Amino acid sequence: MTEDEVARTLREHHPTQPDEDAWEHGADAARNVGEPPMRVQCHVQLLFGDLAEVVTMYHPYDDPLRVPAAALAEQLGVELEALPGCRFTAVIEGDTVRDAELLASDLG
Repeated sequence: MTEDEVARTLREHHPTQPDEDAWEHGADAARNVGEPPMRVQCHVQLLFGDLAEVVTMYHPYDDPLRVPAAALAEQLGVELEALPGCRFTAVIEGDTVRDAELLASDLG
C-alpha cells in the first residue's frame, strides 16, 4: 500500500473528526429563512430551584434543558407547583422554550 492509501484507509475506519453533519439534526439546526421552526414534544421532569428541567427529543432525561420555571408555567397557564409531569409541545430555540402548549391529555 502506498502512503496515501494507508492514510485514506485510516480515515475511513478510524475517523478522528466528529460527524460534520451531526449539528444539522439538533434543536439548533439551521433552517431555510421561510421554514417555520419545528415543534417538539416536551416533558417537565422536575423543578430545581427556580428552573424547570425539560426533556425533549434533543434533551434526554440525563441532560435536560433547564429553563425558568415561572416563565414556563405562565406560558402553559398552570401553577408553578403543577409543572412537574406536564407534557406539552413547544418550539425550542437554543435554551429557550417558546409557544408552549399543553397536550390535550394534560388539560384539566
